[in-house]
Amino acid sequence: MVNNTGFLKTTVNANEYEPFMIGDKQAGEVHWLGTTNSSDLPTFSGLWRCEPMKFDYEFPGDEYIHVLEGSLLIETETENYNLNKGDVVLFHKGIKSVWTIKSSFKKFFVIDNC
Repeated sequence: MVNNTGFLKTTVNANEYEPFMIGDKQAGEVHWLGTTNSSDLPTFSGLWRCEPMKFDYEFPGDEYIHVLEGSLLIETETENYNLNKGDVVLFHKGIKSVWTIKSSFKKFFVIDNC
C-alpha cells in the first residue's frame, strides 16, 4: 500500500499471481509490485514463479534478477548462465535468450529502460 511518503508494501499469497504471457504462451506466473517508477516511466517489478519448462525470452529492458528459489539455465548467443538460489544478476535490454527452468523457480525482478 502506498502512503504519503511513497512507501509501497505488498504481501503475496497464492491467489495474487496471474499468468505471465510471452506472446500467446504462458511462461509462469507473476505478482506485480509496480509497473511504473515515481516519474511514471515504465519500470516493472515483482515476483515471478515457474515450474520446469523451456521458452525463448528477449529481455524487454535492463532486468535485475534475485533468485529466491530453484534453478534456471539462461542460454544467450555468447554464453550460458546457471542461476541458483541467492544469485543476483543483470541482463541488458535486447538480449535474446532461451530459458530452461530446471526446478520450481521464483525470482524477484526489476525491469527498467523498457
